Amino acid sequence: MTVGIVGLGFAGLRTAMLLEKAGLKVQLFEAKGRPGGRCHTADEGGGVLYEAGGEWIDADHYRCVGLLKEFGLDPDIRGSWPNKLIFRGKETTEATIWNDALEDDLRVEAAARELCRNLRMPPWANTHVRELDERKVSDFMREHTQSERGLWWVNNKYRSDEGDDLDEVGLLGWLSGFVHYLDREGDELSAYRFPGGARALCERMLGSLKAAPDFSAVLRRVRQDSGGVTLVFENGEARVDRLVLTLPPPALEHVVFEPALSVTKRCAVEACRMSRAIKICWEFDRPWWLESGWGGSMHCDGPLQQTWDGSLGEAPILTAYICGREANEWLSLGDPVRAGLYELSVLFPEAGKHFRRGWVHDWIRDPHAQGAFSHLAPGYVTEHMEHIAPPEGRIHFAGEHTGLWTGFIEGALESAERVAVEVLR
Repeated sequence: MTVGIVGLGFAGLRTAMLLEKAGLKVQLFEAKGRPGGRCHTADEGGGVLYEAGGEWIDADHYRCVGLLKEFGLDPDIRGSWPNKLIFRGKETTEATIWNDALEDDLRVEAAARELCRNLRMPPWANTHVRELDERKVSDFMREHTQSERGLWWVNNKYRSDEGDDLDEVGLLGWLSGFVHYLDREGDELSAYRFPGGARALCERMLGSLKAAPDFSAVLRRVRQDSGGVTLVFENGEARVDRLVLTLPPPALEHVVFEPALSVTKRCAVEACRMSRAIKICWEFDRPWWLESGWGGSMHCDGPLQQTWDGSLGEAPILTAYICGREANEWLSLGDPVRAGLYELSVLFPEAGKHFRRGWVHDWIRDPHAQGAFSHLAPGYVTEHMEHIAPPEGRIHFAGEHTGLWTGFIEGALESAERVAVEVLR
């Protein structure tokens, strides 16, 4: 049996590894000119190496850690904690967070834990609390905070995970992710990074396969019949026995299926939301933040939202992560790199003195992604989530948007395990 795999991010590459190991033949197709999908390690030359896309591994992302071990690698340990916090011109760190913000954070966590006690798995089984799916996380945060500073902090903290403003995220969907955190001790979040960058691991995964990839293969049409599946690309056709699609939902919407996908599948694809997130990365001639005793990680109430030390190579790199409506506002500027440097220099004058060059990575307008990763909008869990992953005849679906670790590389690997079992059955 020959299985076609379209999309060579972590989900597609891991699926190919598992199917080849089981003795199946795979054919690999990728619209971009490289593997990795929305995980992309940028190499700008001169020692400049940083993550332009997915970057962090939580300590309890056991599939990610296990995959590294398969290739004899250990994850890089994050060394820039604690985060600097800046609100209304006042500055502190996560280790010494303001009492009002800490108390609000604890209230939100306690309320979330209490709601999680009544949840069932999988998430769409929670029809007994359907009202939670209609609520927005932003309303929940306001309900359980008492100070302006505390409300800012919990919104900033959890918005980073969701990749969008919390009024775009459903409460039940958020709680379905929060259940993964109930046994955490406090140091698991963004604990690791890929050694040498995500691109190095993706290239190792690809190199371990017998099949050679077909890059720049943009899928336009899928014809399914009793004997197999025909794939129609911009530059040719291919015929396979079964097909695994790992495309993000917006890309799936541009593919014509013959026969058409079921109504429930099509509605699930259309309802799945992609987070609006960008990265701005600056190269400096020296790591001025480390020289000043600061690791580079920051949450602030200004337009930059969040920063960290993004250096993977010799060159000092500072990364800003911006999401939601403000991400679109940044993209409307003529030069987001320079505008971001100005905002950074207001907080840290050293930035302007040592700046060399910079880049902006726009995942919102990337034609093959149209967003950084998926999040669960209000109403999505009980109405659509159970329909996003199941196969349709000979066509199978993978990707982080089909996993229970929604929005994470861990979810992409989780989906690969599921879909490999589906195909082998």
